[in-house]
Amino acid sequence: MKKKEPTFIKQTLKSQLNISAVYTIHYFKYGKNFRFKEESHNFFELVYLDSGHAIALSNGKKIDLEQGQAIIHKPNEKHTIYTNDKFANSAIISFECKDKVMYELCGKILNFDNEQKSLLNKVINEAKLSYTDPLNELNLTKMNKRAIAPFGGDQIIKNCTELLFISLLRNLYSADNQSSPSVGGLHSPLVQDIMNMLNDRINSCEPVSLEEISFGAGYSKSYIKTKFKQETGKSILQFFIEMKIERAKMLLSHGDKTVNEVSDSLGFNSVQYFCRQFKLHTDMTPTTYANSIKTDHLL
Repeated sequence: MKKKEPTFIKQTLKSQLNISAVYTIHYFKYGKNFRFKEESHNFFELVYLDSGHAIALSNGKKIDLEQGQAIIHKPNEKHTIYTNDKFANSAIISFECKDKVMYELCGKILNFDNEQKSLLNKVINEAKLSYTDPLNELNLTKMNKRAIAPFGGDQIIKNCTELLFISLLRNLYSADNQSSPSVGGLHSPLVQDIMNMLNDRINSCEPVSLEEISFGAGYSKSYIKTKFKQETGKSILQFFIEMKIERAKMLLSHGDKTVNEVSDSLGFNSVQYFCRQFKLHTDMTPTTYANSIKTDHLL
């Protein structure tokens, strides 16, 4: 008797969020006291702060943005961005989306995790490969495709952008979003105290120990380790190193310190260890990063 072949049933893949077009993809390096003219347009705009501090205006509302934070402006919303006495770098993507779910992300301060930063980085890098326009062109109204562009560039930009927003929406919908570092930046008083202690010591050459943090916080080492990991998804040491790398990026962007001086000022055991950690978190050596940064005024 002939064996009956199994019947396979296909599962149609549905899109719940579709980015149908991009208008511009930018990476800006703002100088001190930079200000962009106010504008509005009939499409969405993602503004992500890669370093420093900047203030976004959204329909007249001031929104302070720190490194790793983003905001999405909805269509026809008047907006601008400016700095005061600090430098800042930002990635900006203006895009079209017909799905109403995108409005749920608008107007909120969104804190990016490492996965979301990686997706955004892929979009920026793919834009460099696929289009001829400089990413810091302020008045760009149309991106021009390279005559010879890598295969699938548009699809990578589309897919990574959609994955980024899906990830942000999942965080928004998650049951524990009140303690998640990916939405709203809310932390318990204990974890915020630990972050403040780390921030106070970031310029110190003295190492920060768990014993010191435990004593300062008034809790056992095991408790603060568990609590911190639950709220941030990272160990205290990992978080502190990431804080130092972000400070290193700012110091290198100013251009008045050598790599050795930056390493020493942030208390790394050796410049070799500093360089390894910097490349691990940025995919660039400190020297390569410093050479790529020019914090000139854009206007």
